[in-house]
Amino acid sequence: MDATPNTASPEHTDVAVVGAGPAGMLLAYLLARAGSRVTLLETHGDFERRYRGDTLSPATLDLLDRLGLADRLLATVAHTRSTSFRWHTVERTYTLTDYTTASRRHPFYALIPQPAFLGFLAEEAGQYPGFDLRMKARASTLIHDCDGRITGLTYTSGATTHTLTADLVVAADGRASKIRALSGLPSTELGVGNDLLWFDLPRDGDTDPALSGLDIFCSPGRVLAALNQGHRWQLAFTIPTGSYARAREEGVEPVRTELRRHLPWLGDRIDELTSFSQLSLLTVRITRLPRWTRPGLLLIGDAAHVISPVGGSGINHALADAVAAANHLVPALRQREPTAVDTAAKRVQQHRKPVVDAAQRQQSRIEIATQRAMRRGEPRPALPLRLLSRIGAFARWSGRRTNTNVKTPAPAQHVLSPVTAPEL
Repeated sequence: MDATPNTASPEHTDVAVVGAGPAGMLLAYLLARAGSRVTLLETHGDFERRYRGDTLSPATLDLLDRLGLADRLLATVAHTRSTSFRWHTVERTYTLTDYTTASRRHPFYALIPQPAFLGFLAEEAGQYPGFDLRMKARASTLIHDCDGRITGLTYTSGATTHTLTADLVVAADGRASKIRALSGLPSTELGVGNDLLWFDLPRDGDTDPALSGLDIFCSPGRVLAALNQGHRWQLAFTIPTGSYARAREEGVEPVRTELRRHLPWLGDRIDELTSFSQLSLLTVRITRLPRWTRPGLLLIGDAAHVISPVGGSGINHALADAVAAANHLVPALRQREPTAVDTAAKRVQQHRKPVVDAAQRQQSRIEIATQRAMRRGEPRPALPLRLLSRIGAFARWSGRRTNTNVKTPAPAQHVLSPVTAPEL
């Protein structure tokens, strides 16, 4: 077929991954490292999106360590480290989780800005000839064969439409997944109670308290979260689900009031928050899909399961999905048989979905309980947590349990052993 000025000649790749977020980027890296040709499509022109998940758990850091990435990541990318999760009221502080015994090598959460993390992975993946990252590439349609199997997609880049066929299409394009919508895979929304208004303020490393890096501050009917991002405080203000219009009418003063109540040491920096337009709404959702696959298609990360920001576990589940996908897909892709690839994709769901379903059920309970507590005006943790937080062993047990809930898969040997260029 002759190319026209607005239509590029068709291309083929082993795997087309849509979405260069954490799940898509890590999967593309692992597949290219194992010798597959991977085309990674990203709608944006860069990775500079604010307020995305960036809390890597001890288990995820251990996983990256097994892949030979953790030491370079922590040595070259600016980050902060949190060894506990704390719940503050005006009267006292409760240490609910202590991560210092969660891992021998990485007894902390690493707070790494997502743009820097994605840039690091892209650079690592770029050393493999099978890796092809295409920015400003917007997926538009899925391609099917006569039996209904998905065999690729079309995407636009500038004014040009491209056709890309593939042995497998992987949707890793986030909570508002275009590929999920095109696939027709049904989803169910679980109950949530709160949305978040994100913003940030400058951090003074010399005078600001260290906090834990992962802190929430509660007063009757209000919750404020604070994450230490090195030069900035990343802050979140909780509002009831569906109350954004009312919050906008109230403006920034309720937020400033909570900052003065809980973080008075911010001083004049609070005055930098002057307009509601400085707040970014994150609509909290917990979305479950009965199926993550169709013939020729696999969904991972938020495309397959939107997880609440509670606990910062979304990125960790997404990265675990990517490793599980690589474990199952690499041998199947080498067979060059569509049925083998589709069977491998189903095994990814079988491996990961029970873990994610359990996390979503727990988060739904937490979200609903938090909303009820806010309505009651109760700023403290639930009574059992208040009592248990007095026992240091409980916080350490909670840290180990939280760290293992994601159930990060061990990378298979065919993922751990890079394929050299002559073998491609």
